[in-house]
Amino acid sequence: MNTSVGPPADMSNTTLNPLWNQWEIQCLVLASFSLQVFLLFFPGVRKRHSSRVLSLLLWIAYLLADYVATFTLGRLALHLNDPRHQLLLFWTPFLLLHLGGQETLAAVATEDSLLWKRHLLSLVSQFMLSVYIVTKSWHFVSTKQLMLPMVLMFISGTIKYTERTWALMTAGSSMTPESNSISDYVLNVESSVLDEAKSYFERLHDLLSSDSQDKIDYEGLVEVAGKGIRICLDFLTDMTPSLKWNKGDTIDRAIRKLRGLRKPELRHQIAYKLAEIQLSLVYDFMYTKYGVLQYHLNLVYSGIERLITFGATSVALVLFRKADLDGQFADDLRADVMVSYVLLVGAVALDLTSIFMVISSYWPYLPGRSLFGNDGFPGKSAMFNLTKLVHPLGKELWSGQMAQYNLIGECIQEKKANLFVWALRKVGLVSEVKHIQVSPDLKEFVFRKLLDVGATKKVTEYWGRDFSTFHGQWALWALEATAEGRSIDQSILNLEGGTVAGVVLMWHMITEMCFYTTADEDSSSSMHRDISRELSEYVMYLVGKCSVKNASSGHFEFGKVRRDVRKALTQQRFSGGHLEQSKVILYGYEGHGFFTSRASATAKELLKITRPAELWELIATVWTEMLCYLAQNCESEFHIKSLSTGGEFVTHVRVLSIILGIPFIREARQAQAKHETKYSDFAMF
Repeated sequence: MNTSVGPPADMSNTTLNPLWNQWEIQCLVLASFSLQVFLLFFPGVRKRHSSRVLSLLLWIAYLLADYVATFTLGRLALHLNDPRHQLLLFWTPFLLLHLGGQETLAAVATEDSLLWKRHLLSLVSQFMLSVYIVTKSWHFVSTKQLMLPMVLMFISGTIKYTERTWALMTAGSSMTPESNSISDYVLNVESSVLDEAKSYFERLHDLLSSDSQDKIDYEGLVEVAGKGIRICLDFLTDMTPSLKWNKGDTIDRAIRKLRGLRKPELRHQIAYKLAEIQLSLVYDFMYTKYGVLQYHLNLVYSGIERLITFGATSVALVLFRKADLDGQFADDLRADVMVSYVLLVGAVALDLTSIFMVISSYWPYLPGRSLFGNDGFPGKSAMFNLTKLVHPLGKELWSGQMAQYNLIGECIQEKKANLFVWALRKVGLVSEVKHIQVSPDLKEFVFRKLLDVGATKKVTEYWGRDFSTFHGQWALWALEATAEGRSIDQSILNLEGGTVAGVVLMWHMITEMCFYTTADEDSSSSMHRDISRELSEYVMYLVGKCSVKNASSGHFEFGKVRRDVRKALTQQRFSGGHLEQSKVILYGYEGHGFFTSRASATAKELLKITRPAELWELIATVWTEMLCYLAQNCESEFHIKSLSTGGEFVTHVRVLSIILGIPFIREARQAQAKHETKYSDFAMF
């Protein structure tokens, strides 16, 4: 007697396979739409936050969106002769629409833009596959009223996908033009950049000359940022060298206006806000679709393109609704009809949201965006109220944070860590890098130092030098300004020579020694003391963790110091859990262990300055020059990548130097001949 019974798994497969076969396409299409909703609303958040979780989710969603849409098209190709669901055919152009992506995200990372040719191939292949599916299956469709809505959705989807490919191509080409043309581009860029810079600084001068000097003219600031977007983009991507300025004294007049504001606190507030807006525009250009469209097309032409896609989708929804009311889908599953409505209404809603995001952004209000002249379109100022509502003046457009990394502190924590924490540290889940808010005092200090250099005749003396090596010139100027400073032995300051990493490491140690051997005495010294340490740990992060200007020799020096620190921590005085950072620093200050005699000797020489405020301003000046040096020498990819992860303060410093015209080297004799008396008050320190 046969008593065999099939395993339960067989019964489960018998039940699930028909169910999955019936609802597979519906689930995949809805999943594709859900990913598009996520990719519309969340990418903009990464401009203002440096969350690893958000970055990971966006990366996964970005890849899945393409994979799901492409896979669904392939599954639809397997249902070519299946008359059960005629609406499956109607969903084909929606997948093309989803492959086109959303306005707020064209690329997750710069590598996506560099692979734009792959996306072009995908555009051609997926479009041909969609056409193939429709032409091979159309004779099974009983409702011919689906023809026009489907054609309209094909038009909208093709335009969206083409926009995405164009956006990726434009962003990629701005970073890496063809190798045979990059030299010609940089060689011939001088005249166009100088002309645009002249217009930019004239607009900045006019803004600062307006009657409303007691507050920030937000709309005027956006217009100035729009004038400088091309300059900022070219300098950040290293497509423009430092240029000799031959356009008169336009830059110097704008700087004098900035220095002469009735409210001194407005100087750095205007400059930093202008830098924020310009970097926000650069982010839009490099990572979004609407940034490229608005950059290359004026408001009318880009509006026509948006009207075509939105109009096509809206008309398709109306026609589909009419066919449904006429009973054309009575023989179809009602669930398929509802999925079609979700796709149509969702496409219209996403388009409306995208249009709102573009209107409320800065792009429509930039100079040259409309066909109505430089004054813009009618009602421009009234419409700008929407932008001020979505992006208030006081709202920061980046994270406003900078990382802090202390080499000695990291070594101490490594020694204290158990096996579990050690494993977490190895995989990157635990790190000694922390983040702090960039304080207004630090912003003001860095800007004042930049302004002092950029607005004096010493601009040519300093910025005209070979800027590929660090000179420490600002500290030497500061020492020359005081009697105590002139008594310091400059030969042991370790400001020049060796690698950048070596200088940074040495001054990081010096700053730590001075920090733990002095005390706060007044508010001024306390402020500069805090600024010095924050800049020290930030520059250490840039060089040590981000490898900015840190070649193999620099990594060797970091490794050697880290090894010496670990060796010093094995001393008997640090046994029994007594691993306080202050005690370890003082151990080095005494001339023992890893700090070497040079760092200790330099710290002791600096401590001869009896005024704490003067001492700490000098140390803060050294770190500010290092920061400005790194800002000029960071690779363009570092600046551009940081825009998608909350931003870096060093990138803002780079843009501040552009705002102050520092890359445009002015002749000293020209400034001296025309404005000798006006420069007399611009003492360096």
